[in-house]
This record gives sequence, C-alpha cells and structure tokens, in this order.
Amino acid sequence: MNPCKLKEPKVIDNALLEKCIKDQGPKGEAGRLAEIEKIPLEDVTEIRLEFLSNTFLIDHLWVLNSLTKLNLNNNLLEKIENLESLVNLIELNLSFNKIARIENLDELRNLEKLSLYENEITVLENMDTLTKLTVFSIGRNKIDDLDNILYLRRFGNLKSLNLVGNPCAEDEDFRLFIAAFLPQLVYYEYKLIYDSERELGQETFSAKLRALLEKEEQEREITALREQELADAELHASSFVEYLNTRHLFDSLFANDTDGVNLLEIGEDAQEFFDEYEENFMELCKQIFENGQQQYVLRKTEYDQFLKCVEDANKDNQDESIKHMEIFLEKKAIVFLKIKNVQNQLNSNEINYDEFIDKCDAFVVEYDEMLHEVWKALMKLELELYEQMEEVNQTFEHNITELVNNFIESSQAFFTQIRELEVSYAENIGDLATKFQTNANLNEEIEVPTVLKPLMADKDLLHNALATSHDMHMQIIDTREDTLISNAKDWLNDLIENLNTDEIKRNRGKVLEINHFLEIQKQEFEDLNKEYAPDLEDDIIALE
Repeated sequence: MNPCKLKEPKVIDNALLEKCIKDQGPKGEAGRLAEIEKIPLEDVTEIRLEFLSNTFLIDHLWVLNSLTKLNLNNNLLEKIENLESLVNLIELNLSFNKIARIENLDELRNLEKLSLYENEITVLENMDTLTKLTVFSIGRNKIDDLDNILYLRRFGNLKSLNLVGNPCAEDEDFRLFIAAFLPQLVYYEYKLIYDSERELGQETFSAKLRALLEKEEQEREITALREQELADAELHASSFVEYLNTRHLFDSLFANDTDGVNLLEIGEDAQEFFDEYEENFMELCKQIFENGQQQYVLRKTEYDQFLKCVEDANKDNQDESIKHMEIFLEKKAIVFLKIKNVQNQLNSNEINYDEFIDKCDAFVVEYDEMLHEVWKALMKLELELYEQMEEVNQTFEHNITELVNNFIESSQAFFTQIRELEVSYAENIGDLATKFQTNANLNEEIEVPTVLKPLMADKDLLHNALATSHDMHMQIIDTREDTLISNAKDWLNDLIENLNTDEIKRNRGKVLEINHFLEIQKQEFEDLNKEYAPDLEDDIIALE
C-alpha cells in the first residue's frame, strides 16, 4: 500500500480523506468491492496523510472519530491543532514537519506512541494528560535545556525515548543523565538501558539527583495539601462554608492591602492589635464553618427522610399497580383461551360464522370492560400518588426552607460580629497611626520605617490609606457573606424547582406508561381476532 501523495491541497478536507482511504485500501477485487461498499469515515481506524507538500493546516479529522493510528509525517505543518475529537487515538506521527510548539494534545488521553521527530520544538510542555504515553520520539529538534528533560519524569508509563540530534543530547554524559533521571525508561535511542548505566548515572549526578528528589517530595506534599484543600472545599461547598475553616478569608483581607500591611511596621502595639484581630476573626470563621456543617447535617437528614418517603410511596403504589395488572392479565388469559376455543370450533365446523361473530362480540364487550376497569384502577392509584406527593413536597419545601433561612440568619449574625471586629481594628490601627505620625513629626529622633515614610509625611494621605484599607476589608467580608447567602438561596430554589418539575415528569410518564400498557393489550386482542373477524377491530372502544 503506497502512501497518499498529493501536491495541491493546503488543508485536509473530506475529498482528501476519501482519496487516501481508497489509495491505502486493498487492491484488486477486494479493492473494487471496498470502493463499492465505501467504508464510512467514522469506521476508519488508520490513515496516512503523508507528503502533502503544501499542507499547512490540520482540519476535518473530526469525521474520523474511530481513528486509532494517524500518520501526518513529511508535511509542512506548523501547528498541532484540530485533533481534540480523536479521543481513541493510540499512535500519532507528526515527524518531519515545521512544528515549533507542543500543544492541543490534551484530549488525546489514550495516546501511547507519539513521534515529533525532526521539527522545530524547543520546549517539552503541554503533555500532562498523556498519562498512557509509552513511546516518545522527539529527536532532531531544538531542545537545548537539559533541565527541560526532567518534564518527562511525570510519565510513569514511558518506556522508550529518542532525543538524538537535539543540542541537549550532545553532552557526552547525556545517556547517563537520561538513565539516572528517567528511571521508568527501558530504552533510549531504541537501545536497552543497562543497570550499570543507571547506577553510573546516579553516581555521576548524585548531588543534582538528591536535590531534585527533595524538591519533588516538597512539591508532592504541597500538591497533596492543595488537593486536600480543594477536596475539602468541594465537600464544604454543600454546606456553603468552603474555606472558612482555613486562613483564606482573613489572608484575603491583606493580600492586596499594601498600606494595611505596612502599617504593622509602626511597632509592637500595631502587631498586638493585628494578632488580636486575627485570633478573633479566625474564631468567628471557625464558628461559621462549624455552624454550616451542623446545618448541613440537618438539611441532609431532612432530605434523606424526604427521599425515603417518596421511595416508599412509589414502591407501595407500584406494588398496587402490579396487583391490578396481574389480575387483568389472569382474566385476559381466560378470555384469550375462550376465543381460541371458539376459533377452533369454527375451524371444526362446530359453529357457523354468524355464531362465531356473536360470541366474539360478547368477548369484545367483556374485554372492553376489563380494559376500562384496569384503566380506572391504575389511574386512581396514580391520582392518589400525585396528590400524596404534592402534600409531601409541600411539607418538605416548608421544612427545608426553614432550615436554610435559619442557617442564613445565624451566619449573618456571625458576619455582623466579624464586621464589628474590622471596625474596632480599623479604629485602633487608625488611632495608633495618627499618634505615630504626630510624634514622628514632632520628634525627629523617632525612626520611621522606610515603607511608612510616604504615609507619615502627609495627614491626608494617611487618612485616605486608612479609609481605603478599611473599605477594602469590609467589601471582602460583605462579598463572602453575600456569596454564602446567594449560594444557599440558589441551592434552595433549584431544589424546589426540581422537585416540582420531577414530579410533573413522573406523573406524565406514569400516565403514558398506563396508556401504553393498555394499547398493547388492545393490540394483542385485535391481532388474535384479525384473521377470523377483521371487522371486530372497530368494535374495540378506544380509551383515552
């Protein structure tokens, strides 16, 4: 099979894809049959788009969503793009192009083999999601930073690597470097890495390797803490108090408040005010958090009880419905048996056709009464359940609304105390700063910290800085309170809306289910009689 060699197209399009599939397909009679059948593009698993001399844009490959192997080597591609739909791709060859950056590979999570040989890449990056990567060829590029190779340590499944021809690979100890710093590798430049090479590499680069391992351990600890904090925040978001068990809110007050931080340089008194503010602030945050967790448990308990009530009601209703349907099906079996007996009598000439029709008419009346009876019973049960659910939903809505309102009110009380703390701190630090400014202006021997000299030189400037700092803190506190309240109210509104919507959907679905059941029973009755008495179909009373 020869690779597809086209000179013209500047973009990969449908026509090009179909031509390559044809050229790379089977030859002879098998090829003729394949052309007639025309394999759907979405069923193609492998394709080679090579030597497209003027191609500079990857496009239209989304139609090949079953592709596992793609070859785009020896083109003039300058950018990796439009591959995000090829989520089943296992092998990707982009060698011999003019690609300058590794990018847009995030969705190719199943990729195992990647070749970027002979391009213009300078940095190893943007491959974090390729956790299944086992073979990576990036020889003859422009990678010159030895430390950049350490990026590959994150790929635990990487077994084979080729970096030949890169500036960084020219060092005589580069193979030892690879052996020491990429312990997961089995082959480098397609040659087995021996244990002796790995040991020598670890010895040669012992200091650098030890420092790297220590750094990675620290990074893992930091990452673990951050991930735990994010996981906790996600969990605590259900109680609307995420991050309030940490320093997050307090630290945010001073994160962009340079003047507020600088004022602590006034001296021990300022630091004491700050420490007291911090301690009381954190304690109130802790109380908000604990209250949020307690209220969450109450809401969850209420919700679980509601779900149990709904589940029990639905089960009881379903059991009763099944009983009525089973009774109907038993009666149906008897009627159908009678009809078949009458049909047999007609076939054996024991009765004539008029007698047969009279008997069938009686069966129609009997069966219609049965259908109407089971319809009324099932619809009565559904109406009772609907009314019961309406009452249950209203009770739950009242209880859950009261719980949410209680939580909001108690949280607002805590935030009011936090604002009072901020006002007190602002007054204390303001008075201290004003006194310090006055004393500094009267006594030149008082040393003013460098960061405070601009503020202490101008009363208006100091006043504005104090006011701005206080306003900033109040805004952050107010915003966090507003976020808590809005999240709680949004959750409540969504919950209530979904309750009503879900019940309406359930009711409509049940009515459709009942009618569908009856339609099937009517159809089976009609089918049973159609051969012998086709006119009986019009006698079946349609139930709405």
